[in-house]
Amino acid sequence: MVFLFFLLLSAFFWLLIKLSDNYTVSYAYPVKITNVPPDQFLQNPESNILPFAVASSGYEILRINLLNSKRKVINIPLNIYNYREINSKTFAISTSQLREKLSEQLNLSESEILFNSSDIIFEMEKLTSKVVPIRLITDLKFRNEYNLYDSIDFTPKKITVYGPANLLDSIQYINSSVLKAEDIHKSFSQDLNLEIPNLLLKTNVSKITLNADIARFTEVKFNVPVHLPEKSSLKLFPEKVNVYFSVALRDYTFINPDQFFVEVDTNHLSSRPKYLAINLSSKPKKVKVLRLEPEKVEYLIIKP
Repeated sequence: MVFLFFLLLSAFFWLLIKLSDNYTVSYAYPVKITNVPPDQFLQNPESNILPFAVASSGYEILRINLLNSKRKVINIPLNIYNYREINSKTFAISTSQLREKLSEQLNLSESEILFNSSDIIFEMEKLTSKVVPIRLITDLKFRNEYNLYDSIDFTPKKITVYGPANLLDSIQYINSSVLKAEDIHKSFSQDLNLEIPNLLLKTNVSKITLNADIARFTEVKFNVPVHLPEKSSLKLFPEKVNVYFSVALRDYTFINPDQFFVEVDTNHLSSRPKYLAINLSSKPKKVKVLRLEPEKVEYLIIKP
């Protein structure tokens, strides 16, 4: 038993001596290239490997192996690191740019990291582009008497889509994610993501910003005259009709009956119909006409 104790103690001291020595150990971490320019497509994004070596004490090597039992991914955002073009499809990033990043990740000094090659090589291909409109998708439910004052405004209205030409040919528009809300009674602003239909497609923006102006509306009735063509020999029954319309309360005081022009349709008068239809020829922009009452009028032809 005493022999075993001294044997283990000797092994422990031997291990401490060995760990104090310096070693050079090779590693290979996968590389993830991110923030690729929107007009470029990254070929084989999972294929890049960064080989390097660590020249340090056995203690540091043991720590790295214990704390990094799984291979750590090296993220390389292209909007931060410089890269150069070798040819139209091949690019390179100098590994010297990654020394500081790797030393921080492994908690080592930069001098302890040795790179096996001077560059990481990767491939990107220029994509075809197409400008398409954005289609806003909504599922809105308003509180009673409330509604949109105008159509929902959003920006941008169009985006540039990048991708293989055969995919772009079938893209006519890009949908937004569904704008869904209930009991709406206040104006609001919101960001919405875009629904990109294929993983091979990229866009110059990923979301839109919208503004919805909500107003309270009221229903109003005006009694307005029905206008006859010039030199007409007709007498109408009734000579006035009711125009029912909806208007935002903020605009109510600016609306009056003279802004509505109702006229009789005499195109089929020669066939002597029993009734003549009436049309609303003009109205204020801010109102939504609900109905005319009556929609047809009786008439009498008066001989001159």
